Amino acid sequence: MASMYRIRQETIERLGPEPTTPIGRLTHTLAAHADQDDSWLVVEVTNNVYGDGIRTGLTLGDLRALHRQLAG
Repeated sequence: MASMYRIRQETIERLGPEPTTPIGRLTHTLAAHADQDDSWLVVEVTNNVYGDGIRTGLTLGDLRALHRQLAG
């Protein structure tokens, strides 16, 4: 139990309080995956519809660009 509490506390310290708005959740998501590459497909919409191996959706880079646009 102590290790679960420690992990919980460390996560809250790193990511902050629970987000309650769409922008807050986007910021939270980006912070949680800060070390991931921009090409990581976060939301997959299609897989192999447009050809073998072609996947569409939103990448982490897309989410970062949207966050920048919304912030500025």
